[in-house]
Amino acid sequence: MLSTFVYAQKTKTLSESDRIKFDAAFINANKEKLINNLDESVKLFKVCLTLQPDNAAVNYMLSKVYEEKQLFEDAELYAKRSVNFDDNNIWYKKQLAEIYIKQKKYENAALLYHEMAKQEKDMNLEVEAAYMFLLAHEYKKAIKTLDKIESQVGINEEIVKQKEQIYLAQNKLSKAIKEVEKLINAYPNEAKYLGMLADLYMANNKADKAVELYLQVIKLDSQNGFAYFALADYYLSKGDKERFYSCTIAGMKSKTTDVKTKLSAMVYFISSKSIDNYSNRCYELAHIFIEANPFESTSYIVLGDLYELEKKYDSAHVQYSKAVSLEPGNIMGWQQLIFCSSELKNNINLQKDCENALEYFPNEAVFYVYYSVASMQLKDFEKAFRSANKGIEIAVDQKEILIQLYATLGDACHYLKKYSACDSAFEEALKLDPKNSYALNNYAYFLSLRNTELDKAEQLSKLSMDIEPENSSYMDTYGWILYQKKEYVKAKEYIEKSLAITPNSAEVIEHLGDIQYKLNQKDEAFKNWKRAKELGSSGEFLDKKINDGKLYE
Repeated sequence: MLSTFVYAQKTKTLSESDRIKFDAAFINANKEKLINNLDESVKLFKVCLTLQPDNAAVNYMLSKVYEEKQLFEDAELYAKRSVNFDDNNIWYKKQLAEIYIKQKKYENAALLYHEMAKQEKDMNLEVEAAYMFLLAHEYKKAIKTLDKIESQVGINEEIVKQKEQIYLAQNKLSKAIKEVEKLINAYPNEAKYLGMLADLYMANNKADKAVELYLQVIKLDSQNGFAYFALADYYLSKGDKERFYSCTIAGMKSKTTDVKTKLSAMVYFISSKSIDNYSNRCYELAHIFIEANPFESTSYIVLGDLYELEKKYDSAHVQYSKAVSLEPGNIMGWQQLIFCSSELKNNINLQKDCENALEYFPNEAVFYVYYSVASMQLKDFEKAFRSANKGIEIAVDQKEILIQLYATLGDACHYLKKYSACDSAFEEALKLDPKNSYALNNYAYFLSLRNTELDKAEQLSKLSMDIEPENSSYMDTYGWILYQKKEYVKAKEYIEKSLAITPNSAEVIEHLGDIQYKLNQKDEAFKNWKRAKELGSSGEFLDKKINDGKLYE
């Protein structure tokens, strides 16, 4: 096939041995081009040219290679040579035109398209020529070319649009209007052309004329959402909020208007907060959006967002669930769904939502964070461990997410009694953020529970309190470390500070009882153990401490 392509031209005749060399070089040059070995391809094509310099096909292929190398001057040189050697080949001319465009030599491209149109008798190529003249700011030549096309094909929407844009670029509004009027006169029952003219008037501060046309559009096409939304904008600008609302409703009810346009109108309405009965009307519009587009996930997301803004997370969760069931590939729907489950502290739903989301987005690291946290709350430590590890593999450059994952991994490892891995996870979290108070506190607390490296635990805990001095949980940790160090009086001071902030913390009250026992305040200790039990503490030895009236550790 390549040989046929090459020898279909009037070129210098080759001897048999030169023909064999030529064919081998040409075929290998194309192979090198296909595997993107462009420099070698150039060398081989140039071997062909030493044997047959007037071969148009070789010059054409060299132009293509230089284009891929983005060496456009060289590409232009060889494209011109291919056209000179074979003026009848339309593909050579299209290649040259493409190179002109990439160098922004739009007028050269326009003239070449004009030549090709004449050669091929193809009006589409004339349209390309007109567009190139437009890019070259040769407006008169562009109009002349389009007039020529119009004289042959008649009134045509695309041609009219191009002429309209050219006249607008020259600030010739009246001529642009006349162009659109030609379409209306040719197709008087076509609503979209009336809409085009209305848009033109509106964009050029002729709102009254635009409104008349939009009303005509609606008479012709009662489902034309674009006209309703344009009228809504107009009425809002005039302060007529009731008409703004009624036109927005009509547009949202349209079964033919695209969802993207409706979404823009919905966002615009939500941002217009001065409307009477604003909240109810937002919900009404959102429900109309769903009724008109029941199989579009976007409509449910909009209603979900309204609920979410008012912290109605249960209702929002229902809408986001519908959205992702219709469009499982919509990541925004999953993100909002998972956020609602998190805010509701519904860890069963949160774990399930994350599992479902990860089927479609297995590389979305934040979903592993939520999944790990939910699993920890459900005391499903093995799942938390696996999820956090998987998330860490994925979140390579996402520092904040990595910190959360390492901290959660540390928590899971503690409860799985993988103490070395626990310490390593917290160390990694603190390498990324040495002042992460959560990691500092939990690392310190777990060390104290194991009664190991207590000086280090005290240092970590003290730093966490420096960062968040009013955090009662951090005070409890610090107090418990002092307890493990047998500094009971000072330990009691910090536990009591913690309880001053959160007086009904069952775990902290149990800690206070333990410290009081060590201080020989056994009656007070017994009372606090009982109170901790009543408040729901699940301490391992709490029942024995109450029953026997003495401390077990």
